[in-house]
Amino acid sequence: MRIKQFKKIYFIYNADGGLLNEIKYWINKNLLNKQNACELCDISHSKIFVRSEWSQFINELKKDHNVEVLHRNEIPTKILEKNYGFPCVIGETENDLIEIINSISFNGFGKIEGMKELREKLHENGV
Repeated sequence: MRIKQFKKIYFIYNADGGLLNEIKYWINKNLLNKQNACELCDISHSKIFVRSEWSQFINELKKDHNVEVLHRNEIPTKILEKNYGFPCVIGETENDLIEIINSISFNGFGKIEGMKELREKLHENGV
């Protein structure tokens, strides 16, 4: 499927948004070493800040496509109803939602290298 057929592309974190949730996630991951990792978070963020490579990547996509980057607690109902595992990348067509990259695929992505792997996986899926 070509990306032009997608009305919208959603990148969905396996974490909740909002300042308190982001602080809680950061403490659990970096100070308490809890295993509640979000591989998309690792690709898009350093320990504190959004990676410039991620911002550039998303801005490139936004030049030609409608892109949303969301946390679990920000997801539209139509996506929640599909019971996707997170993190994931979802493409919305006129009639359906299509999982472009599933949570299992994200498990194999590295941190910095994950940006390259993410680009390759999107390209394989016509994005």
